[in-house]
This record gives sequence, C-alpha cells and structure tokens, in this order.
Amino acid sequence: MAQFLAVTPAAADCASPPNNIVGENCLAGNPQSEWGITGSGDSTIQGFATDISYNAGATAQFKITTAASAYHIDIYRLGYYGGNGARKVATIANTSTTKTNQAACLSDDNTGILDCGNWSVSATWPIPANAVSGIYIARLVREDTNGASHIVFVVRNDASHSDLLFQTSDETWQAYNSYGGNSLYVGAGGRAYKVSYNRPFNTADNNQESWLFGPEIPMVRWLEANGFDVSYFTGMDSDRRGNLIRNHRVFFSVGHDEYWSGGQRANVEAARDANPGVNLAFFSGNEVFWKTRWENNILPGTPTPTNPDTTYNGPTTYRTLVCYKETQSNSKIDPLPGVWTGTWMDPRFGPHDGGRPQNALTGTLYRVNRDGTDTMEVPAEDGKMRFWRNIPSITQLPTGAIATLPNGVLGYEWDEDPDNGLRPAGQIRLSQTVASGQAYLRDYGSTYTSGTATHNMTLHRSGTALVFSAGTIQWTWGLDNNHNSGVRQPSQIPNPDVRMQQATVNLLADMGVQPGSIQAGLAIASASADSTAPTSTITSPSAGPTLPSGTQVTITGTATDGGGGVVGGVEVSLDGGTTWHLAVGRANWFYKWTPTTTGSYTIRSKATDDSLNTESPGGGVTVTVGSAAPIVCPCSFWSPSVAVGSESNDSAVNVGVKFQSDLNGYITALRFYKYADNTGTHTAYLWTAPPTGFGTLLASATFTGESGSGWQEVGLNPPVAITAGTTYIAAYYTPTGNYAQSVSYFNGAGVDSPPLHALAENVQGSNGVFKYGAAGAYPNDTYGYSNYWVDVVFNTSVTDSTPPTITSTSPADGATGASVGQNITATFNEAMDPATINTSTMELRDPSNALVPASVTYSSGSKTATLAPSSSLAFSTTYTAKVKGGSSGVKDVAGNALVADKTWTFTTAPNTGCPCSLWNDSTVGGANSNDPNAINLGMRFRSTLNGYILGVRFYQTAENIQANSTNIGYLYTSSGSLLASATFPSGPSAGWRQANFSSPVAINQDTTYVAAYHTSAGQFSRTDPYFGSEYLNSPLRALANGFDGPNGTWKYGPPAFPTDSGDGPNYWVDVVFDTTTGDHTAPTVTQTSPVDAATVVETNTDVTATFSENVDATTVNTTTFTLRDAANNLVTATVTYDNATFVATLHPTAVLSNFTTYTAKILGGSSGVKDIAGNAMAADKVWSFTTAKPTP
Repeated sequence: MAQFLAVTPAAADCASPPNNIVGENCLAGNPQSEWGITGSGDSTIQGFATDISYNAGATAQFKITTAASAYHIDIYRLGYYGGNGARKVATIANTSTTKTNQAACLSDDNTGILDCGNWSVSATWPIPANAVSGIYIARLVREDTNGASHIVFVVRNDASHSDLLFQTSDETWQAYNSYGGNSLYVGAGGRAYKVSYNRPFNTADNNQESWLFGPEIPMVRWLEANGFDVSYFTGMDSDRRGNLIRNHRVFFSVGHDEYWSGGQRANVEAARDANPGVNLAFFSGNEVFWKTRWENNILPGTPTPTNPDTTYNGPTTYRTLVCYKETQSNSKIDPLPGVWTGTWMDPRFGPHDGGRPQNALTGTLYRVNRDGTDTMEVPAEDGKMRFWRNIPSITQLPTGAIATLPNGVLGYEWDEDPDNGLRPAGQIRLSQTVASGQAYLRDYGSTYTSGTATHNMTLHRSGTALVFSAGTIQWTWGLDNNHNSGVRQPSQIPNPDVRMQQATVNLLADMGVQPGSIQAGLAIASASADSTAPTSTITSPSAGPTLPSGTQVTITGTATDGGGGVVGGVEVSLDGGTTWHLAVGRANWFYKWTPTTTGSYTIRSKATDDSLNTESPGGGVTVTVGSAAPIVCPCSFWSPSVAVGSESNDSAVNVGVKFQSDLNGYITALRFYKYADNTGTHTAYLWTAPPTGFGTLLASATFTGESGSGWQEVGLNPPVAITAGTTYIAAYYTPTGNYAQSVSYFNGAGVDSPPLHALAENVQGSNGVFKYGAAGAYPNDTYGYSNYWVDVVFNTSVTDSTPPTITSTSPADGATGASVGQNITATFNEAMDPATINTSTMELRDPSNALVPASVTYSSGSKTATLAPSSSLAFSTTYTAKVKGGSSGVKDVAGNALVADKTWTFTTAPNTGCPCSLWNDSTVGGANSNDPNAINLGMRFRSTLNGYILGVRFYQTAENIQANSTNIGYLYTSSGSLLASATFPSGPSAGWRQANFSSPVAINQDTTYVAAYHTSAGQFSRTDPYFGSEYLNSPLRALANGFDGPNGTWKYGPPAFPTDSGDGPNYWVDVVFDTTTGDHTAPTVTQTSPVDAATVVETNTDVTATFSENVDATTVNTTTFTLRDAANNLVTATVTYDNATFVATLHPTAVLSNFTTYTAKILGGSSGVKDIAGNAMAADKVWSFTTAKPTP
C-alpha cells in the first residue's frame, strides 16, 4: 500500500498560489520540537484567551497565572508547513507581559462552575488584518526553566468565502476540561452542570483522545498539505455567527464533536437547507450527542464568589457552556423551562426542545462507547460506490471479498445507521463493519453493556447539499499520523492510508471542492456528471392478493441505474410513501414485513444511485391485509416459521413483551426465539403489568431440552388464568445475552393475533421491556420500541381435575420469633376461587383454642390468602393456623377442593426490650473517607415488627468533628419520600451521634425504609464492601445490597435522597426503633377529595381521604370506607391505602351517575379505622358531593 508522502507545494504554486492556504504553507515552518509540549504543559505557567476565536485584525487578550519573574509568548499557526506542523508568526517579549500569580477563580457550588474571568489580562497580540485563518497556539515560555504551556485559539476570517469551513470541537474540549477540579464528567457533586471557557485547558492530560492534537490535527495537516481552500471556525461560532456558514461550500465537523447547542444545530441545518445548500462533512463520531446551551460568565456576587473580583469588567456572552445531562439524571433538572440539556435523542420529560435524534442531521447515531477501536471494512458491494473511485484495490474487489482499512480508524467511539424513523431519505452506505464485544449504548445515554454493533459510513442528499458521515472519531488517523495515540499506545498509531486519502479527495470533489496542491500518489477526482435517477421494481408480492395479518411477508424487487453509476440503496414504503425503510441488497433486494393491522396497503419502492440521484417512486403495489389466518387455540403471536430480528448483546438480562387477550383464558406455556450462542439455563416468567409500579410474578418455569436455535417452549404447571383486557408481561432470563431483537418493532403498531395483542408503544407505557441483572427481575426498562421475540401459548380453557395444594405459609410451620404484628399467609400452587377463601375457611386460634378476630383476603396475582389479625398478637405465644379442605373448604377456579385441612403452628417473639438499634454504642465505625465534599449517605432497612422510628444515628469520625460539619439525619420511604428529619449534635470525640425526631414515625413491618444523613464537610465513616449479606439485630434488618434495591447509597451535593450505589458499602447510619410510643392520640381525617359539598364533580373521580398519621392498612377496606348514592345504595368500589402519604382511595368500579349527590363515609369507633398504635377514629367522617350534569 502506498504511504503518505511529505510534500511541499511546487515552486510554481508558491510563485502564484491558487489560495492563501497554499501560499501560507509555502512559508518555512518550525519543527514540533520547538513548539510542542507534553500534555497540558508546565503547571506553573497556565493561561487562556478571553475569546476562543478572533477575527483577523482584532486583538487577542491572554490571561496568565504564573509565579515566574520572566516569560515570553511565541505565537504559532498550525498547518502542514512541509511536515513541521506549525509556523511561528509572532513573539511577545517578556517586557510586554504582566507577571501575576492570579487570584482564585470564581465558583458556584450549585452548578460546579469554575470561572477565571476575574483574572487580569497579562498580554495582548494585535492580530494582523491579513493573518491567515487557522488554529493558533500561544506558547507561554518561562525564561528561567523553559517550562511551557499552550493557549489555543482560532483566528477567523469573517469575510472569507473559502471552499471549506473547519469547525473545531471546542465544546468537547471544554466538557472534558477539569481545570480547577470540575468538568461535565467529574466534580465534587459527581459532575458539573456548567463549565467556563475562562480557564486554561487540561484536556490533554485527562482525555487526550478528545483534544485538538488527537483526531483534529491530522485533518488540519492533511487539508493544508493538499492546499485545500479552508478557513477555521469554532463550535461556539457556529452558534453565535452561524450565518457565516453559508459563505462556504463545505462545513467540516471533525473528531470528537460530541456537544452541540440548539443554535449551532439550527444554523448548520439552515445552511444545509439554503439554495444552494452547504455540504456537510461529518468526519466525526459520537457527534451531536449532548445538547448544550450558552450563558454569560459568572460575576462577583452572582452567586457570591469565594473571592471579590476587582478586575473583570462585566458580563460577556458565550463564556459558559451549560449541559445538565438530564438524560443521566432521569429528570428535567435544567432550570430553564422548555429547554433540554440532555442527549439530543432523548424525548422524555417534555415538552422541551430536545428529542431530535442526531442521525436526522448527520445520518448516523452514536452507539459504541470508548475503547471501541478496530479496523474498518469495505465489502465488495460497498466498494462499487463512487466514493471509492480511483482506488482499484477496492473498486475491483471480487464478490464476497472485503477490503480492510487500518486498525484504529474505527474508534475510539463510533456510530450506527439505524432505521429509527429519522434515517435521512435516500441515504446510502459506503462501508460495513460488524464488531462484537463492544460497549453498546442501550438507552438514551446512560447504560452501556457488551454487545454487537454494525458500523456504516453514509452519504445522503438533503436538498442540494450532500451530507457525509464517517461515523467514527478517528477517520483522520488514515490521513496523517502526526497526532496523539488516543486510547491506544503510541506504537499502535497506524500509518496513513492512501485509500482513505483518495476517498476523502473523491468526496470533496463531489462536494465541488478541489485541492490546490495535491499530494504525490493521489489523483484529482471529478465531480459526478450523473443526473439520471435509477429505477426499481417490486417483483413480489403482486398487486391484489389478500395477506393474512401476523404472517411475515418478504417483499422482493430489482433495481438498475442507467446514468453511468450503480445502485446505492433501495428503500421500501408500506404506507404509500409517507415513511421509508432501507431494504437489504441493491440490484436485487428484499424487505421483510409482518403486517399487524388489517386494511389496504400500498407498497412502493425507490432506488438511489451512488451519485445520490433518487428515483421518484411509482404507484407501487396495493395489497389487502385481512384477518389473521384462522387460529384454533392453543395459539401464540408468532408461528414457528416466523423469522426474527437480529442478534444483540452478550450480558445477562431479562427481556419481555407486554400483551393482552380479548378473552378470559389461560397461559399454558411461554416461548422465546433462541440464537445458537444464547447459551446457559433460561427461565421464563409471567407477570402482571400494572400501569405504574411493579407487577406481581404469576409463574416461572425453567426451559429444558432446548434445541440449538429457533423457538423454545416451556409449559406452565398449572396453567395461569388471565383476564380479558388486562396487561401482562411474558419474559425470560438469559445468562449470556445474545437475544433476538428487532428495534422499533412496536413503534406505532403492535401485533394483533386475535385473541392476543402485543401492545403498540404507549398503549400502556412502552413495550419491549428488559432489566439487566439477576434472573427474575421485573423488566420495566425499555429502549427503542424493541421486540425481543418472547411469546405465549394461550388457550380459552384447560381441563383441570387436580386439587390445589398449599406451597408455602408465613410464618412457616414450627417457626419461632414471629412478629406479633405479622399477617398470616398461605400461598397456593394455582389460581383459587376467591369466594371460597374467607373467615370460615381460614382461621387462627390461640393456645386456649379461642378464635383470633381477623379479616381474610385473597390476592389472585400472588395466589395468596392473607389473615390479618384485628390487633397485635401476644408475645411468646404459640398460635395455630388452619386452611380448611374438603367440600366445604377452599377450592380452585375449576372447583377442585383442597384435599384436607392444612394446619400449622408458630410462636411469636419475646418482647424485644426496645428501644433498639442495629449497632450498639460500643461498635466502632469504619475508617474515615478523607473526602471533604458535602454528601448524603444512606442505609436501607426493615423491621420484622410494626413500630416507630424515634430517631436516627450515625458514627461521627474525628475528622468530621474537626471540619465543623453540619450533620442532619433523615428518614425516607424506599422510593424517596421524606418522613422526618433532625439535626445531630456534634461530639467531642469520635463515636455514635443520635438525633431524635420531633414526633416518632410509624413504620410497617417487612417494609423497606432508608435512614440517611447529610454531612456538609464529608469526612464520613465507611466500610466497603459490607452489605454483601444482610445484617440482622432483631427486629431490625439492614438489607443485603440488591435486596429491594441497593444498600450503602450516596448522593453528593446538598441534602437529597441518596440514590447512587456501588458494591454495598456501610456508611454507619442507624435508627432508633421501638414497638410503642405511648401514643393515645386518635387519628383524624385532615383532607378529603372531593371536598364536602363540592359540585360539578367529574363522574370518573376517585374519592380520597388523608389521615393525620399513619393508620393500620388492614383497617382501611370496603367496610370502613364506603360511598352511597342519593338512594342510599352502596357504590361498588375498591379501597386502597398508601402508608407513605396516609391517603385512602376509594375507586368506583364504574363511572358515577351525572348530577347525583353521593355521600362518603370513613367509619370510626372500635370497628372503624385505627392507627398503628390501635387508636380508633373517635367518630365517623361523613361528607357529600354532587357530580356534574351531562354534557349537552
């Protein structure tokens, strides 16, 4: 393979240069040994420019901090210069510089910004009016030690109409710049939300692969070596001076161009859409990923800085880059309403101005995270595209052969070309590389797991403009090898590749740009003269037939190009031309379609050639999708012959599908499609799927006797009864991943295979669900409307003559130490008839055989009967529970009776001697963290008894005392609702500190809570890891990490619920618990909805009552909370209670009547609602309301 040859413009070119870049590079350069530095250079002399770019003729200002008594500044312009890479254009002598050890920078702890704009100006450089636009460095040089560092800035030419406009990735430089300790990736609170351009750069030290001298400088050198007419711009300029983009033929995005503002994207899109449009060349990867915005610098007093500012002269626009990364916060936290600063593709938490995936602009979408460095491949079919012309080793590849480009040019982060509904029309692919074991993005910007990804370079036409995407950060490594090594070793930097250099020349020629002094070994390329669109034909199906819904159809066709080129791609529309999807193949192509909704469909095709001429689609083929082929149940969504989506991911995961049935019936088996390397033991799960919260596991089964690949099935014994119109989830767990996946499958359409329906996206939340981690985790995460090819076997009836059995009881037979507040449960092996489960068939008796007063309920979801004693049981007492069998006992839904009585005994725990805690005062906490940052630290716990939390405790280190930390204790529900707080006293020496709440907080047995504290000065006790298993000091349990959520949680910053987690550290947080508080106060109803005497109430309204304290949930039911109409008829309803909010909710099972007065009542007295301590409401609470009149 030909290598890159160092070139110097010909003498004739230098005598009369065709553009100022050729002329500039005719001048003698300076070797890198003279102008280079290591990393960010000498830490004792650092500075920044007061703007990231200046127009030629303006004056550059530099702010520098140093203790040096003498230094000078050499100004260099970066380019090619015969391979030297830079030319010295000026020197600012020591006598013209100010020596200042500058003041501390301004800061704002709330956002993490550090702004050094308060530094004084140390030197200036009047930029000559005829200065050639470029990237410049001011090299600061100490005259005593020769220590040096760089200030990077751009010289623009705002009057330029150069062919090319090169945009630097300065927003990304700043995002990774942690000068002062904070960046958009690191900081005291986890990360900063804002970063300032008023700082020296240290990006070369902590993320050299994203720095100027990584992927950007090779493109600068190569363009100037070839004499391309180029001028330079910054990402910031694309926002504030975006109108100037239209003065050029081609706009360049280069390298790691990850951060784009809204104005920046709007201006680039406007330039593309102008007439004539500006061509866009994205020689970048992970491009346009995070959405940003701009603010002024921060000033003294706004907020109050750490030091007074006596030098800075006021607000300056475009000095602060803002990105709250709301995608990773999973909430809208940017305080500007309607403005999103998460990823561009994240549509959640709107309305806002995000939710616009970047491939709509660039053609590709980021998928593979850092270190995804590899070779790039060009299959023979892609090698026929004119992009590769003048490269015989690629254009003449035999069928099935692949050309391989240097290792490293695909990386270090890269993109895919997904069919996500926003793929640009007429886009063609120029390469294809499939790589496994990649850190693959699974959601909108937070979760990466190992998986297989497919990279394609792409090209499309938008209006009159061409848009190219390399889809990789390091394409430029194939152009020039003078750059840092990124995430690789210096020895792994590849040599330049003449094929990649020629392909870049070819692309620019098609964009109307030619080199001014081309390198030896490269050929001048001509722009395409082909203006003839190709044609395509659908060969199958033919017009007229009726296709059954739910059955896959393969649409096939041919395409030809008569304009001298070749077919670049074919797209298929299934809706008459409204939306289009890329077909597989070119001259001969196919597209697989599974229609799910009946009706008439017009299938159309259109071909695009390699000059981006796109066919005007013809009338296409009209087919009718009729009812699904007659299904005789047992039935499923997909037949065994249906081909499924592509293979994905090799991490352990639970994947599933949401579905409903039109009919009551039974799920008799679960199915999934298996790829050959989806190995290991697979377990199937059937869940309820409520609109919010977590579902209930109905059944599970382990697959046995699996085939090597294809559909697998496991029966459920017994079958599970399901209810028509109710949503369920069928899922399975794979320990190795490599599951089947079809992205966007449920986007706008579900699968209708009557009586079964796999729900379309947003019918009830998202469909295509998953959860990484342990087997059997409830799958409630989603991504990309994916179908994971999980199925069910449904039947309307089953023959059941098997009696039910009890599979477990709680407490277990013979158990000791049972909670005196515990409910008694019996779980059955199958669905039971609720009418047979009552106080006659389930009972509890004390040692004297006296019946314990209780209520009995049955949960069809968990198949569990629950006996709830009306009051707490006695301590140290043996009780006998019984579920009756026989003809008068409990029966399953088929009428089969439990064969015999089930009887078991248990003994309650002795009096605990509480108040008590998990750890006693003699326990010494872990070592001090030596972390000085404000932080919240938490511990997740339960109690086996109902009772009260009197206060919280934590182990205070000596360092925390010395730091004068303010420490505040908190009690939360497991989901983060604050229940109480109190401020700790500080002790004279290390040890346990206790803060009592103003009122004890009632908690429920076997319910998870979080005890936490906030320390303003960090310096906390820590033992890591600790909660690999639970810590028990009865009746309290500190939960094992991963049981009902993580344990050992934290959150940096101001007081907040701690949600970050690791490997289960113990931060030595504790509680004070007791079973009683001496509470004799009766609960009251503090608020109702609707309010008393309300009118015009909607007929679908729930009725709620809020109590003054936590009440016993077993006393809130349809007997104690009722609703009656004007005729005193009882309204049929369900009643629930939320112990986090103290709210009881009555939900009528049917809408209320219009213009009718209803009366609600909460029953008081001994048979009414009681609090946790057993205090009853003093009297009934009664209120009325009137519903609205019917709409005319």
